Amino acid sequence: MITPEQTLQLNALRRLKVLKENNGLAFYQPHEKQELFHAAGNYKRRYLRTGNRFGKSTCGAAEDCAFALGERIWYPPGHPNRNLGIPKRSTKGLIIVADWDKAREIYTNREKGAAQGKIFRLLPASAITALHKSQAGEIDCISVASVHGGTSSIYIDTIKSFLANPMGQESSDWDWIHVDEPCPKKMWEANARGLMDRDGSAWFTCTPISEQWINELFIPRSRLREDFEDGCAPTSESKWVLTGSSFDNTSVPRAGIERFANDLSAEVRAARLHGRPTTMAGVVYSEFEQARHVYHDLPVGWKDFDCPPDNYTIRVAIDPHPKTPHAVLFAATAPTGQTFFYREYFQHVLLDDLSDAILEILGGHIPHSVICDPIAFNADPISGAQWADTFYRRGLNVTPAPKELTYGIAATKQALAYKGSASLFFSSALSETLYEFDTYIWDTKKENKPKDANDHMMECLYRLVISGLDYVDPIADDSFNPNHIIPFSGDKSIPKFADTREWMKKIA
Repeated sequence: MITPEQTLQLNALRRLKVLKENNGLAFYQPHEKQELFHAAGNYKRRYLRTGNRFGKSTCGAAEDCAFALGERIWYPPGHPNRNLGIPKRSTKGLIIVADWDKAREIYTNREKGAAQGKIFRLLPASAITALHKSQAGEIDCISVASVHGGTSSIYIDTIKSFLANPMGQESSDWDWIHVDEPCPKKMWEANARGLMDRDGSAWFTCTPISEQWINELFIPRSRLREDFEDGCAPTSESKWVLTGSSFDNTSVPRAGIERFANDLSAEVRAARLHGRPTTMAGVVYSEFEQARHVYHDLPVGWKDFDCPPDNYTIRVAIDPHPKTPHAVLFAATAPTGQTFFYREYFQHVLLDDLSDAILEILGGHIPHSVICDPIAFNADPISGAQWADTFYRRGLNVTPAPKELTYGIAATKQALAYKGSASLFFSSALSETLYEFDTYIWDTKKENKPKDANDHMMECLYRLVISGLDYVDPIADDSFNPNHIIPFSGDKSIPKFADTREWMKKIA
């Protein structure tokens, strides 16, 4: 028999259930990292990159509803986060999802119970004023009464729709955009234009299993490996990043997460559990460590970051290209055997200008070797001209670089792992080189092959490593070859190519 007290408790629970069904947002209780996301509402761009089951879609949907309503109603009146970053007017926003099946599953299913979409689960029922459906019968716009007066609009669009009609999203304007699935860069650019007129906000809530460009939009190239687990603005006052783990959501059983993890590769586990981009887990040079290999302060005995001591062995690797930027990496080996990669050059210029830039960076130092991709030694079938001739006439005695990629990667991995006197160090100013360390990845479709992308400085690096980085005294050692820079009279007239190469053979 139910007592009167139990009846009162049961009735209270029933009323609470009805209240939650009619206004789930008021009962939303973000966990610690979801709270950090909402507390960063002043940032115009936020990136919540997380593992599965973190609660990122719920977190993003709560923010969508708050911007539509005009306030985060789960905070009490007067709380600093209740209105943080939300325009004091009705708004027009867009949610980007993978396809209409996902849109229905995550956001727009109106059936009450476990399958109910997050928008209808969270929004106060009394605030929903109208629904619009597409020709296919999918809910693609929800009208919401704003506390500031007027009606806000929550639009939904899909990546699949964009791929079918890329121009269909060019003309809209937005107060906010929520990217719930990693979308193509062109889709973001098409929609982001609509944020300009309204100085709108955007938040990305994604598991980073694809679309590396999103990480690069928020995070500097030299900091891609950082975790950002506490939430921070890594680039500017307008961008904020937080990395979240599946384990941050305490409502999900830990045992279930661990069973899920056991079926995943290390690379996929890093993304799907810990919110770390798959490209970070699949890097070729996993031995590279920012803390150990990158130097920020001027090495002892150096006059400047670009000026090694005169008794260091200087080596240069050039990777020229007909269309993409030329890549040049400069290395200086100390008498102790340590090698400092101190400068890079990554621009597309004329070969004459490239040669002059290399000479300017050398600043009078005579390199022990200047190795260059073999493409520079391919002769034109009519004139016999080679790219190498341009380097020769400017005074750079280039020699063909090795192209043993497989051996080169193995040797470079070994060199990076070495912790003795012949360790390798990289200047923090080498933005392209450090970026490639983080994005030069194995090709999952080819066995033991890296992807042919983000690899120009990496090619220079492995070629320098397998060509040898031993110390050679440029002052006292008779084996040092001083002819890798040829005295240049200043006459930039073009000699006959055959004559140039004969001259090089004589002085080498």
